[in-house]
Amino acid sequence: MNVTVKTLAEACGVSRGTVDRVLHNRGAVKPEVALKVKTLARELGYVPNRAGRALATYREPYKIGALLPSVGNAFFDSIIEGMNNANDEFSDLGVKVIMKNLQGYNLKEHLEAIDDLLSQGCKALCLATINTPEICEKIDYCTSNGIHVILVNTDVEHAHRLCYVGSDYLNAGKTCAGMLALIARDDPLNILIVTGSKLMLGHNLRIEGLKSELSELKVNYKIVDIVECNDSDILSQQLTSKMLQEHAEINCIYIAGAGVQGVGASLIAHGDPKIIAVAFDDIYATRELVKAGIIKFVVCQQPQRQGYHAIKRAYQALSGLIDSNNSTDFYTDTLIKINSNLN
Repeated sequence: MNVTVKTLAEACGVSRGTVDRVLHNRGAVKPEVALKVKTLARELGYVPNRAGRALATYREPYKIGALLPSVGNAFFDSIIEGMNNANDEFSDLGVKVIMKNLQGYNLKEHLEAIDDLLSQGCKALCLATINTPEICEKIDYCTSNGIHVILVNTDVEHAHRLCYVGSDYLNAGKTCAGMLALIARDDPLNILIVTGSKLMLGHNLRIEGLKSELSELKVNYKIVDIVECNDSDILSQQLTSKMLQEHAEINCIYIAGAGVQGVGASLIAHGDPKIIAVAFDDIYATRELVKAGIIKFVVCQQPQRQGYHAIKRAYQALSGLIDSNNSTDFYTDTLIKINSNLN
């Protein structure tokens, strides 16, 4: 069945002009009528004339700003790839993604990057940012001024955002705990945690999930220390080597953020094959360390899907295809990779 504007108008009991205004975001239409038209358009499989819509949207492009702490962090390459894929897919509908790439978790730099995206006319933001009151306040300011905010890869507590797109980090931490319980059996675990930043909610939830599930499973464990490497391989190597020298009892290293290559280098130099190391994210460094037997397993989170769906949600919000007051979060799958199932 070829669904046309006329078909939608008849199904909704409104004029073709009303349907046209809803589909192209022109003119004032009652919210309940607009929602009905868009819902039926999706259910009936209405396919717009993309070329025609492009002529309209290019006059006022859907500018979507993306902020990622991606400099020096290979994990974000896949998120960027997903965002670029979405930008390509929706570009003929007027979508234009403006990307800001930062290094690390400096509050001032993150706030300035958000302001810069707003100054460039972005009406939606996809942010992978830090969990601080100042960032929460900035997100609330954006939302109250009609800017749709999607938090991608890591959430911000209490922020009034449109939705979150990313991993269930608490579940990921619990998954690691379950795997460690199987590996350790009845042996006690003396765990060094190497995290990226305590300002990143996702990193903190991975740690919380690990500890809560190890306790639930009645595993005999102790957290020797938690060190922050700011997702730097150089710093993670230095910190890990220092801790291994000072604490001979360490027999497990839990890498809650980036810096995996540095930890791996430290373990290779240390030369104790009995140390159980676990990490997150399917990047080149983790794959090679798993193949070498340095890391026992990796928990992955589908970053490319995160990037793609963050931009898609932003476009849907800007074009009125989703209710900005009732948008659900989008969680990617938690996957376990060992040497046997590496791609």
